[in-house]
Amino acid sequence: MSLGARIRQLRKERKMTLVDLAGEQITKGMLSLIENDKSKPSMETLNHIAKKLDVSIGYLTQEGDEAWTRWVLDSEDFNSSYSFPFEHVEQEVLPNLDKVSQNVKGMELYHVIRIYYRYKGEHSQADSYSEKISSFYRTMGMEHLVVRDKLNDAISLMYSQDYAEAFNRLVESEEEIVSFKEYDSRIELDYYYVKGIFALSVDMETFEDILNQSIELSYEHENFKYFFSENVILGYYYALIGEQGKYEMCCENIKRYLKFNRQEKYEIEIIDEDNPVPKFYVLVEDREKQAELYEEYINRIQKVYEKDQGKMVGMPFYGPIFALEHAYFEGNYEKVVQMYHDDMYIRTTAQHPIDRILMAIRSCVYPLSLYYMNEKEKARKAFNTIEATIEDIKDSIFTTEFYMIRDIIFER
Repeated sequence: MSLGARIRQLRKERKMTLVDLAGEQITKGMLSLIENDKSKPSMETLNHIAKKLDVSIGYLTQEGDEAWTRWVLDSEDFNSSYSFPFEHVEQEVLPNLDKVSQNVKGMELYHVIRIYYRYKGEHSQADSYSEKISSFYRTMGMEHLVVRDKLNDAISLMYSQDYAEAFNRLVESEEEIVSFKEYDSRIELDYYYVKGIFALSVDMETFEDILNQSIELSYEHENFKYFFSENVILGYYYALIGEQGKYEMCCENIKRYLKFNRQEKYEIEIIDEDNPVPKFYVLVEDREKQAELYEEYINRIQKVYEKDQGKMVGMPFYGPIFALEHAYFEGNYEKVVQMYHDDMYIRTTAQHPIDRILMAIRSCVYPLSLYYMNEKEKARKAFNTIEATIEDIKDSIFTTEFYMIRDIIFER
């Protein structure tokens, strides 16, 4: 959108006439020429117009195509939590970078491009977009968004699974990020949650303290952001290290939380409402009972999915996984082998370390089914294939069940 077109659009949005906007500073005729891009305004004139329209000069003179930028961001491909729009970025965005509007929406699109280059392992390109974003916000006087983007930059490294680099960048920026909490009350909470997630694979000695600090901030701000996932992660951790009391405390926290904050997104997270944090995902003590829980669970979320006309966006991804695991717990190993494919547990969107480990554990219903069908060599080969997907985090405490499954398959 040209400068003149943007001025005209803003004037009409504010229901102002040419005379209203021109005021005493410029003539109606001059303003008409400016709106039709037949005359370029001086800085003094621009300043007058910006003040009358209650926007910044930077907003008026921004480059790019705002309508196109919004169209790209509103695309269905850009709003999936389970896949990344590689094709859309490569075909629609990268060839049209000159159309990216130089405003907040444009910076959102730059963030997507940054993630794209993280996926590709082209970190210098990704970092150049971090610079573009920071430079824009700094120029516009939005220093709090410069700081906020340091968090987004670290999160973008999750897509390339560079957890250590993300953690280090956060630590380096901690003082600056936390110092902005008086301007952005949520930034401190966001910081400690994200830092805790990355500490899982980098600094386990501090992981528990960081997440507990994040929970305290959830109470302090009274919005309980991340409260559900923090208690799930900590509860699972306490179960694995044998801290039964703390494990039960996390389970009770989740139960109480869901009583007053029952959202659809949590329906897909909990199979057994009496035990919202499983100690084991595959090696359960009672498979028959687990099969019954899965059947009830699948029916429950299917009703929610149908009621909300398919708005539970995770169902297309998780539906086949639920069915596969249900078949395993029923002992229908042939069905598991027929239904399974190597990428069904893998998301192209960012997964933090525990997500990846849990998906690897749950996908082990396939090699275990092969093993119970006496296809032992195939089972071991399948297990090795899955193990390769978590090679960088295989020494985590959270892989405990994974290697218990290995010992069964390899008969150790």
